Amino acid sequence: MVFGSFVKERRLKKKMGLRVFADKIGEDAGNWCRIESGKFPAPSDINVLNKISEILDIKDSDRGKFFDLAADNSKEKIPADIKQQIEENDIIPVLFRTIEKKKLSKDTLRKLVKRIHEEY
Repeated sequence: MVFGSFVKERRLKKKMGLRVFADKIGEDAGNWCRIESGKFPAPSDINVLNKISEILDIKDSDRGKFFDLAADNSKEKIPADIKQQIEENDIIPVLFRTIEKKKLSKDTLRKLVKRIHEEY
């Protein structure tokens, strides 16, 4: 699934027209139509994405998917929520560098993520 289709599906589930939705997020309806159809890239601004997720009630695992789809379909390749975490928490780069230095495999990283979920 691509970002535009994901948002359109969620918007239609809420029975919200394109113009009403675009107005609520402060975007031009024509440009938003182009985003939903894949002709324009997804927004990469964290504030716009947060506003969209709030209006469309995107939570939990769908929120991660939402940010990943936006990054896949924008000029930015790092999801906006991850970029914000990196900017706000100076330990995150240390974590990434430690993972790289230790050459952790994907399987080991999956186990680490599972352990974090279980403990915290």
